Amino acid sequence: MTGFRRMSRLQKLLPGVALALTACACAVPALAQDFPARRVRFLIGQPPGGGSDVLARLLGDRLAQIWRQPVVVESLPGASGSIAMNAVIKAAPDGHTLGLLNFNNVVFEALAKNPPYALEKDVTPIISVARQSNVLVVSPAVPAGNVTELLAYIRANPGKVSFASGGAGSPAHLAGELFKLQTGVDMVHVPYKGAGPAVQDVLAGNVTLMFAAAPAALPLVRAGRMRALAVTSDTRSAQTPEIPSLAESGIQFDVRDFQGIVGPAGMPAALLARINADLQQVLEVADVRARIAALGGEITGGTPARFAGQIRDEAAKWKRVVREAKLSAE
Repeated sequence: MTGFRRMSRLQKLLPGVALALTACACAVPALAQDFPARRVRFLIGQPPGGGSDVLARLLGDRLAQIWRQPVVVESLPGASGSIAMNAVIKAAPDGHTLGLLNFNNVVFEALAKNPPYALEKDVTPIISVARQSNVLVVSPAVPAGNVTELLAYIRANPGKVSFASGGAGSPAHLAGELFKLQTGVDMVHVPYKGAGPAVQDVLAGNVTLMFAAAPAALPLVRAGRMRALAVTSDTRSAQTPEIPSLAESGIQFDVRDFQGIVGPAGMPAALLARINADLQQVLEVADVRARIAALGGEITGGTPARFAGQIRDEAAKWKRVVREAKLSAE
């Protein structure tokens, strides 16, 4: 009889257990459907007014229309973007805190002796947004009209040629270091506090060259004040089809700044799919595409898995460059 009573009690409990399991299974889709329940924070690691800020506000304004909730862009600059990224990592994985991940975040992890995060396990990649090639530029005083002539000039002046950047760990800095590794030339890195002063010293002839961001360099190139020798992608850029790629000079080279959206680790799959789909919708709007192109960007988009693969590939590349060039956080 005892066994019979236990079976009877178990039969009475089964409907409740089944109901609880059904409720759990429905919770994640419901979270995705109800998202967002309040304002969404969109964190960037760069100062207001820069390219990251402009891009974040462009995306945030469109998302706010879709979500019918405010999307507030918050700038938390400092430590190569790691302050903002740490704030994203520590947030609840409910989609109400998102972050803009870019080149600097990946390079910071490679350069830092004890990085405060590991991107592969601490964030949820949502979508790749855009990428931009830099432009290898020289002042008109440099006797080089193409990359082959520039290499000959550098080799004829060992230790006397310098390249500028907007700071240690910036795309311009790492592009210069990779250029040295791939060609074997000797150049001196001159870091500045921002890309603006670096470009001005190239114009003045105080430094020889720079792997400059396209939006800053191209107006000067088209005005004849600076000479563009190549773009830093492995193919020509759609924004500057007249400028050859470094690969056309036989140099294996692909350096592009990039931006994508991430959330904290542990975001539910249904919520991740919802936010990815909404951002993909935003990236297909003609006005958004035109404004990103005006910033020198090429829209990427795609799945979370594709963006996760991009982050892994970039991290592996720059860890190798940092190791081989013997770089460290300056």
